Amino acid sequence: MTLIAVLMVISAAVALIQGQMEDLLVPLLVLPAVLPPFLIEKWARVHIPGSVQAQYALLLLAGPYVGEHLGLYHLWDPWDKWVHLYSGFFISFTIVFALGVVLRRYGLSLPPWVEAVILISLKASVALFWEVAEFFWDLALGTSAQDHNFDTMTDMMLGTAPGFLIAGLLILHRTKRRIRYLENLLNAPLPKSSS
Repeated sequence: MTLIAVLMVISAAVALIQGQMEDLLVPLLVLPAVLPPFLIEKWARVHIPGSVQAQYALLLLAGPYVGEHLGLYHLWDPWDKWVHLYSGFFISFTIVFALGVVLRRYGLSLPPWVEAVILISLKASVALFWEVAEFFWDLALGTSAQDHNFDTMTDMMLGTAPGFLIAGLLILHRTKRRIRYLENLLNAPLPKSSS
């Protein structure tokens, strides 16, 4: 995340030096977006696995930076769809990690199908809220993140589909214990309690 922050500072400095104030927006918006992993670790007393943090960093690079700041969204239309699909995997894995933390911290055990429903419901909610945010962003700034209903619906489907896939893998893992990455997310070490 530190490298992303450095890249955003350099990009903002270049925009300032070149006098291109419109190129300041994305770096200035992404810069505070590097903070959530650090804040969540401190607030929730967890250690977010490096793989999840790397996926988050890649999402920040692929979406706002490469897509918007460097203009790939406008140069190649499918880039938006690929970013929505990728975000579905990242967010689904993050939900699996959070689910594992909650289950272990509170000594809970849920049937695998309930875990799958929680995963799908949360992932679908994130996809919905993202599209609502794009809608209001377009209204407030006059942008065109949502060109039409087809775009919105395909974004939601692409963002949610990985949740169904990961939910199926989670059920398979819980019943057969065959997926090492999910095992690592579900059982990531928790910091020792200070009490």
